[in-house]
Amino acid sequence: AFSGCSVTNGKGRGLVVETGMGTRIGRIAQLIADGDGEKPKTRCGCLPDTSSNQTPLQANLEHLGGRIGVMAIVVCIGIFIFGVAMGRTDPSNPDTAPWLYMILIAVTLAVAAIPEGIPLCVTISLSIGCKDMVKKNVLVRKLAAVETLGSASVICSDKTGTLTEGKMTMVKMWAGEAQYNVDGKGFDPTVGRITKADSGADASADLAVRTTLLSAILCCNTTLATVTDEETGELRYEPRGNSSEAPIVVAARKVGFLEEAAGDYPRVLEVPFSSSRKMMLSLYAAVLIPVFSSDI
Repeated sequence: AFSGCSVTNGKGRGLVVETGMGTRIGRIAQLIADGDGEKPKTRCGCLPDTSSNQTPLQANLEHLGGRIGVMAIVVCIGIFIFGVAMGRTDPSNPDTAPWLYMILIAVTLAVAAIPEGIPLCVTISLSIGCKDMVKKNVLVRKLAAVETLGSASVICSDKTGTLTEGKMTMVKMWAGEAQYNVDGKGFDPTVGRITKADSGADASADLAVRTTLLSAILCCNTTLATVTDEETGELRYEPRGNSSEAPIVVAARKVGFLEEAAGDYPRVLEVPFSSSRKMMLSLYAAVLIPVFSSDI
């Protein structure tokens, strides 16, 4: 399998043969960065072509500047032709040739026709828009982003990680014809406990709860690992494996079951979870190990 492929179900072992830019995804990234392996595009033979990275406003301004430039050249050429045909000369120096005087007039008109104030006006307009967005708690790093955002009609965003923490947790469970509440937050098994929904009493020692969570953890291949946060330096719990199994492992930890408990029961058969069956099957060999005792 190539890098980036998704494993839909089953178990297996992988052998890494390439990393980084040597993988297929790295090759694609290199082709995109190099423009599909072609030479950089240029305009007018020597100028780099940046039209692909332009915003709509920049493209329109470039189009407007091109039109103004073409019109200015046409007008200047027309004035030069008419001036030479009519024999216009420099009033301060009548002996000057008409064509030389009209060249100076045409060049002067061409320079005056260049809209030098357009970039300044656009910058001021975008700055005012950026100021208005700051009042609404929107920070814009580049002025061009103000115009790009104004041109957008639909914005699609993923709420996971922004409005939520992206952590699936267990809040309720049903066992032995009774409902239980699972307290806590995140993947920390030391925070929170399992209580009865009707009375609020601690249910960590209930036989139904422990039996259900033991059966659930035997079906899980996910483990909880303690890692150090790079930003704060604090220890935190991080699941290793399927994100859907992480809440089950955390809840089992809260009643004292570790992932190593599955090692006491030899697994004979495993049928992975599938979207069509909507279940996972694990078959274990029965062993005589006292799991529950009066001391729990």
